[in-house]
Amino acid sequence: MDAASFYEAQALNYLDTRDRSGVGVEIVRNWAKSLPSGSTIVDIACGGGYPITKTLVDAGLVVWVIDSSPTLLKQFRLRFPTIPTQCASALKSDYFGRTFDAVISIGLVFLLHEDEQLAFFRRASEILVPRGRFLFTAPVEIGTWQDVTTSLECRSLGRIAYTRALERVGFRLVRTHIDEGENNYYEAEKINGPAS
Repeated sequence: MDAASFYEAQALNYLDTRDRSGVGVEIVRNWAKSLPSGSTIVDIACGGGYPITKTLVDAGLVVWVIDSSPTLLKQFRLRFPTIPTQCASALKSDYFGRTFDAVISIGLVFLLHEDEQLAFFRRASEILVPRGRFLFTAPVEIGTWQDVTTSLECRSLGRIAYTRALERVGFRLVRTHIDEGENNYYEAEKINGPAS
């Protein structure tokens, strides 16, 4: 089962667990506060919106969201009826046909195959304005593993490979963070467009 199928099949169980977890909120809150109030942001793989999207809204950002699960987006729309939503995968979305000041994606990158991760970074660069910010989660170590919660195969290219991959599509890595659940966050800034 791929990640999209899993999250659709387990949507309500996932929501119940994630809604009760504050893991990562402080890092996202501090990052969101570093963006100018009113900045536009797309939350990719938003799930039901708690706690990440709520943190972005509370920080005064103008949010759009994308998720591949119709069930998760239905719950999201009940919670945030005014936020534009799109049911699509991260690699197939048209991203509302616009650009953004920031992109955030928590819990997605390591569920993608290596070529998909690289394609996702390129797509993030394409939809960001110059000096746009990008925050995502992935381990700093290289490796593959089976996720304890989902049983999905996960893969990390590691900090060095992620830094190089980001640079190839016009980003510079600003810093990394680690949250209370020992999840790693990469904070990047767009300095150039992706090479052709």
